[in-house]
Amino acid sequence: MNSPRRRSESARSRSRQQSSQVRCGFGDYVSRARRRLRLVSVGLTRRVPSKIVQFMCSPAQEVRRSSQTGGKNAMHEDRMKRDRVIAALQRALEDWSRHGNVQPLTRWLGRELDARGAPIRLPIADWHDCLKVVLRTKPQDGVWPSACQEPIKSLLQTVFWFTRKDDTPVTHFERSQPNTPRDCESLDKAKSSRLRCVERVIQRSMAPKQSGQSNDALPAWGGSKRVLAVLRPAWPLDDVFVAIDHREAGSSCRFELFASRRSWLGPFWTMDGQIVATSTPRPRSWMCDSSGNLAEWSYRAGEARICHSVLVLRERSLALLSVLIEKRPAVGSSHGLRISLPPTITAEAVMNSRAFLLTTPKKPGSAQVLPIGLPSLAYPSDRGSFEAQDHALVLSQASGGRRSWLALLVSWDSKRHRRNVNWRPLTVSEKSRKVAADRAFAVRVRWGRDETYVVYRSLGPPAPRAFLGHQTTARYLVGRFQPDGTVEPIIKVE
Repeated sequence: MNSPRRRSESARSRSRQQSSQVRCGFGDYVSRARRRLRLVSVGLTRRVPSKIVQFMCSPAQEVRRSSQTGGKNAMHEDRMKRDRVIAALQRALEDWSRHGNVQPLTRWLGRELDARGAPIRLPIADWHDCLKVVLRTKPQDGVWPSACQEPIKSLLQTVFWFTRKDDTPVTHFERSQPNTPRDCESLDKAKSSRLRCVERVIQRSMAPKQSGQSNDALPAWGGSKRVLAVLRPAWPLDDVFVAIDHREAGSSCRFELFASRRSWLGPFWTMDGQIVATSTPRPRSWMCDSSGNLAEWSYRAGEARICHSVLVLRERSLALLSVLIEKRPAVGSSHGLRISLPPTITAEAVMNSRAFLLTTPKKPGSAQVLPIGLPSLAYPSDRGSFEAQDHALVLSQASGGRRSWLALLVSWDSKRHRRNVNWRPLTVSEKSRKVAADRAFAVRVRWGRDETYVVYRSLGPPAPRAFLGHQTTARYLVGRFQPDGTVEPIIKVE
């Protein structure tokens, strides 16, 4: 029988052997790491373990890698949330079609759709997938529940209102293949009463109307608390639209300007890095008539108030994109905005002008973007700059007071672009005195000698003012300047 002394000695010997083995194993690992680190110096990084490569990175590279990893994780989480929403819809539809339980479907429609039938938590690109799940569900008796008919009809109209004519979702350019509910018409179930009802709704929502009459599928976002809209002033006679999706908090929104059978601007409209949104964007005003469509929305960014506005003129091939910033500026401060370009669009500077000409390599036609708040001629100026950077148009403008207005005038009439373009600011007067630049702004834009427009914006509270001899109390005015010196208003917002 072993004594306690012998047992303790044997235990110490075993621990020494284990420690020596551990030291040898760690030493082997260090030697292998050193050999592979030497391989890095000759460029053979593919044999270096990822942990060692991360250890060798600089702090800046580590920060960049961590931000990229965080972005990928956030995208993965968003994708999972969207998948859960669609999966919940599919389960609710199966529960109703198989067991006749309509409560899960009713709860999903009331929770995930707003008053207009737009999915609240899904991006526009996933709306078609959501609707496909609905249309592929076959009820037992062929009749939808009465409580679900109106929400599903609104969902169908909303999806088609936010769809291009080539059957792709607006503000998204990633998907090249059509992915819309029209694909359901080619299914084997196309003869069922369910899809025949869908076809009738499609025909009503897409049917041409008389001249001067606009489609009323989504006339406004009236009463909605989310910034989500598509401006189609000439639908269905002309497929010109501006899509806006600013439901998420932040200074960047989804955006697209579509005209002449292509997308000219989008999919992002972003403010500069100095403006960080601190509140959720909310709709401010909406106007829809025979002359054009106007949409405005605003949010807070600390002490500043940011107001975006989009104006699309009917039958004029013109759109005005602007941002009003109300903030007490610091000395020498400036504001800027960035609008990205679609992958197929190229931007070239117009000769002897600050404007940019947008073209596509394989299609005729062009578009012009004019920074009407800056001088027309392309000379160095301390008032700001307008450049094309990283496949985007970047406008930077010095703040001229408590309020700054950044505006871009977009034209997509190719015949108009054959003529020289120029613009100049106008003097605005109130009670026979010149109005400060942070209270009102007016500009005259001219293509050639025969086509001249004027744009007026009251930056502060509206008041009786005059420019070019034209008296107005409007907050927003766009008009045609006639050869006799008079201004003919096209659209006016009080």
